[in-house]
Amino acid sequence: MTPPPQPGGSILARQDTLFLFACLLCAVPVLASTYPPMVDMPQHAAQIESVRGYLQGRWAFAELFELKLFTPYWLGYGVAYLLAGAVGIVWGTKLTVAAAACALPWAIARFCNRAGTDPRWNWLFLLLPFGYAYDWGFLNFYVALPFAFLFLHTVLEHRDASSGKTWVAILLWLHFLFFAHVLVTAFSCVIALLLLGEPWQGARQWIRRSLPVLGVLPVTLAWTATTFGNVGAVGLSHTFWDHGLHRLVNLPPMLVAAPTNFPGYLVALFALAAPWLTGARPAHPWRWLPFAFYLAWMLFFAHHIFGNSHTYQRFGNMGLPLYLLCFRPAAGAAHPRRNTIAALGVVVVAISMLGWATIRAAVFNAETRAYSNVMAAAQPGRRVLMLTMDSSSRASDAPLLLHFPAWYQAEHGGLAEFSFARFDVTPLSYRDPEASRIGIGFEWRPNTFNWAAHKGELYDYIVVRSPMDQSAALYAISDCRVSLLANEGPWWLYARTPDEAGRQPGCRD
Repeated sequence: MTPPPQPGGSILARQDTLFLFACLLCAVPVLASTYPPMVDMPQHAAQIESVRGYLQGRWAFAELFELKLFTPYWLGYGVAYLLAGAVGIVWGTKLTVAAAACALPWAIARFCNRAGTDPRWNWLFLLLPFGYAYDWGFLNFYVALPFAFLFLHTVLEHRDASSGKTWVAILLWLHFLFFAHVLVTAFSCVIALLLLGEPWQGARQWIRRSLPVLGVLPVTLAWTATTFGNVGAVGLSHTFWDHGLHRLVNLPPMLVAAPTNFPGYLVALFALAAPWLTGARPAHPWRWLPFAFYLAWMLFFAHHIFGNSHTYQRFGNMGLPLYLLCFRPAAGAAHPRRNTIAALGVVVVAISMLGWATIRAAVFNAETRAYSNVMAAAQPGRRVLMLTMDSSSRASDAPLLLHFPAWYQAEHGGLAEFSFARFDVTPLSYRDPEASRIGIGFEWRPNTFNWAAHKGELYDYIVVRSPMDQSAALYAISDCRVSLLANEGPWWLYARTPDEAGRQPGCRD
């Protein structure tokens, strides 16, 4: 279904071109800072560059790790890997994220317009690139999102077809999505199954349409068995649901990918009202099912399951397009002045949010400038322990600096710990878990560092982020086997001293 032409002057008449240009502007917040303001991005960059070093035989720590090729984690890593070979790992990751940020609103608009939504609502999708998944730096998840909506567009294109070409198209898309991100694939499959039920022609017809979507099950089950083996029960026993009223409270800002609650509520109320302001009316109840599933997911699915945290939250920005599917655009040109004002309001709000994201990137850039100055004193290719006592940033409520020193591994070829190599789904993982005593959760509790228990002698450098000088505590923990090498602002770099002569003045004997 294609909506009728909408009034609104020359700007709205050229909205497709203007919208595409606005999508390109989504790259600006990503490229505005030296390092992207994303929690997990340093760890992903470290994995990518270490895979490069592993395959090229130039990474000094390669013997500690094994490379797993069968993992649904390759799209974001693969794109950044290829770009890093040409422009370096920092720019490789930034360009990968920037491309995904630009592609996301465009892909959502393509899907929604194919489903019959009002093209004027496309501007709302510019709200979505800089939300929860972006702040937390879920690289592969984030890169997979635009392709999820392109897959759903393909499902709509082939909804009424039953040829072998239809099956092949859907199967290829699903296997591509699987190796992009398994969670995105699972969520997209459910949405696809619901979309395939419209128009309803009976259960038999729905099952026939749905069979190609189930074709991804064999590879999914094979990966699950290979990765988790017999630990499924253990994974379920460590599931953390985190149910509560806070989920409902946090939902509106997450729906529009707003980083903070108060302005998030204002933007969310405007986005939710946009269909009504432009004269739309509720569609057939079946079209509400995808959004109903989204609400059920956001309110009831697990926070942590099978070792994966922030599970339900990362899907927050998928709700707005599913909400807009619940409405059919106005059939006529009633209230043209009101409709034009509402449409222009959508544009203004969307562009304003992009500006806000750019300001946040500039704030983050200022906070991390001192890190580069301090790490200039460290030699490349060494082993580094990260003690992030203060992971907070004025740019976001997310702990943007939690893993930040892992950029050392990405840029200088060493090994920084805590490392994502502890997780089962990453391409690189430890051959022997005892090769490092820095386990999962240590990054949140750096004050538990014990020189003997955590094998402090393995580390050439210790990077600390703290507003206060932690030297006295580190000297005591290490028995004066570290010395302060550089400091600027909250960033502190300590080097392991090789002998008694290297002890810091004032250390106890």
